[in-house]
Amino acid sequence: MDANQRMLAEDRTSSGFRRIKGPAGSGKSLVLAARAAKLADEGKSVLVATYNITLWHYLRDLVVRALSDARSYRNIVFVNFHSWCKQVCIDAGWGNRYDDLWKDGGAGAVLATELPKLASASEAADAPRYDAILVDEGQDYQPLWWNTLRRFLKPGGEMLLVADATQDVYGTACAWTEDAMSGAGFRGSWAQLDICYRLPPAALPLVRDFAARFLPIESSELPTSTQHTLD
Repeated sequence: MDANQRMLAEDRTSSGFRRIKGPAGSGKSLVLAARAAKLADEGKSVLVATYNITLWHYLRDLVVRALSDARSYRNIVFVNFHSWCKQVCIDAGWGNRYDDLWKDGGAGAVLATELPKLASASEAADAPRYDAILVDEGQDYQPLWWNTLRRFLKPGGEMLLVADATQDVYGTACAWTEDAMSGAGFRGSWAQLDICYRLPPAALPLVRDFAARFLPIESSELPTSTQHTLD
């Protein structure tokens, strides 16, 4: 990690809530994994949540490499958001209520609102609480989903949201207004990762030019580079 990435991975904000944004290849997932590993090594319980059902496998590999003690792995739960909601409902003994969700409404409404609300309501049913909840692909999350996860955070715990609005495939990033951010526990500005380590430096001007011409400026993260390559 570079100095900025390492600071974000090792440090905690006073509130315990942090949001990080940056372009693809800037190390957002790397920072999240390093933070998860550090907390797990300290004996804290960590929930790592994604939107994509396969991304958590990649994050798990990053976390395993970063752990100081392999036994700390048992302190971390990896899951995608909707699978977590389902498990929370089942653990609460609400399997029938979960099944009923799918009988009437369409899948879109169930996944967007009804299932998160049911999972949130099960908070009182002795569901597991976590010292830290770390969310990747934040641009694909809705504020309701984030606030559902918040209900399962232990007092004094911490939460991390990493996002890249340029990868807003599902059009949900626009829901994260500043009012929504304030209601989600965030204060101050985003932490920013600017340097792209994924693309060759020669390709970056083309990427930046494309983004400047064809992507909405408010939702595009333009990468920079400090790398040098051999000819």
